[in-house]
Amino acid sequence: MEGIMAIRKLPLLASMLAAFLAGASAFAADPTPPATAAKPHILAIGSGEVGGAFFPEAGAICRMVNRARTQHGIHCLVEPTSGSGANLAGLRSGDLQLALIQSHNLADAVAGKGAFAKEGPNGDLRSLLSLHGEPVALLLGANSKIRSAADLKGARVNLGKPGSYQRQMAEAVLAAENLKPQDLAAGLEMDVAKSVKALCDNHADAAVVTGIHPVTEVQEGIDDCGITLLPLKDAAIDTYLKANPQFTRLVINIEDYPGLKDPVMTIGLRAVLVASKSLSDEDAYAITKAVAGDTAPFDAMHPVLTGLHRKQMSRESLVAPIHDGAFRYYKENGLP
Repeated sequence: MEGIMAIRKLPLLASMLAAFLAGASAFAADPTPPATAAKPHILAIGSGEVGGAFFPEAGAICRMVNRARTQHGIHCLVEPTSGSGANLAGLRSGDLQLALIQSHNLADAVAGKGAFAKEGPNGDLRSLLSLHGEPVALLLGANSKIRSAADLKGARVNLGKPGSYQRQMAEAVLAAENLKPQDLAAGLEMDVAKSVKALCDNHADAAVVTGIHPVTEVQEGIDDCGITLLPLKDAAIDTYLKANPQFTRLVINIEDYPGLKDPVMTIGLRAVLVASKSLSDEDAYAITKAVAGDTAPFDAMHPVLTGLHRKQMSRESLVAPIHDGAFRYYKENGLP
């Protein structure tokens, strides 16, 4: 599911590797814990592809955890994987102790739905922290008459390729408005670049793009042909969010796209740091405290982490039960 990162030109791979390697070097340089310290032990975080966002995010988590390893004994390491599906499999098998999971994948795994229907519900999954968001951008052509998501009925809308992450998110937007693909004049199946061109050429009325913003093709559409972003904030969206906590409110900021006049309220997913319930309460507490207890340096470790705050970390899109150790930290600090 992490293939959506391909639609965005993330910071150079070198910077991501630097973030990870800095964590590794900090780990290696730490002094040997005194005899009274917690017993040293290794915990691996399943991340994602090295070129994606999950890999440097996991590296940042490990850097925060390893700073205090003389106190809790945890040696945090990053395990590259193919993304959320592989991470959930690793947690189920016990090969991974921690993993980054997109919130809609987490919800499906907990409930035993979608790709996890054959395996059945996984009652061992536990949430620790809510992390970066991936907002939906509903793009409109410059001359579009669409004023709300409900107006997509009868429109030509690019939904993305079948089975893709874009398609899943587009269908979620339609479902929020009680619409189905057959309610559209045309449900198009193009990638992001082609969908932006179709909007500019008036061959489509709207397109759904989801990921970590800014997305290069979206900026090109704004600059080249006046594409706009439609807010998703009506009553139907409110109702959908209450019934589907794997989605949350997010904002696309004017800093993301020069040319936007106002921030765009929308919906989207979050990455969640997930553990198995077999993770000790002490370790879950220490990991949660290491990250949520000092967000300023964590936010500065990679652009995808900018703007995270403790209230969001403790509640948004945590669709698996919160681990008892994490819950203890949140309770001690007056967090929801």
